Amino acid sequence: MIEIDGHPAILGREPGYGQDPCGISPAKRHIRTSCRLVWPTKLVSVFTVFTIVLYAATGILTLWSIVETIRNRPAGKALLGGAALLLLLLIVQLIVSIATFGSTHDVDPLLYFGYIITAIMVMALAGFWAFAELSRWGPGVLAAAGLTVIVMIERLDQIWQ
Repeated sequence: MIEIDGHPAILGREPGYGQDPCGISPAKRHIRTSCRLVWPTKLVSVFTVFTIVLYAATGILTLWSIVETIRNRPAGKALLGGAALLLLLLIVQLIVSIATFGSTHDVDPLLYFGYIITAIMVMALAGFWAFAELSRWGPGVLAAAGLTVIVMIERLDQIWQ
């Protein structure tokens, strides 16, 4: 018998794909009830916490950029520092994803890494543009990039799950 994480696997299929985690059919579930449940790994909780941090940083940067655009001010050092922090967090996400990619299931690497690299490029280009643009549209570009990155973070989370 083949086992994955202590659970029997049927013909090499991992538990959770159309079968009970214990390898028991739903019709025979009443016969054997002592089965160790599969709990989410620490890796899943790390990605969940990091995704929440990315949402918070991107949301704060986006709202701050919108306020600065409405106030007709150019991007200051603090706003550009916030953009740099978000860029750093996205690069950390890329590094963590590369390090843990072997433990994932059914994640298309081209799709996932395409999204994360595009999010990094969007944030980097928006930061340079906001630095160079001395009008109110510098923060406007950061706000647009922030909205784009929020959508990309959501999509990254969907792909990873």
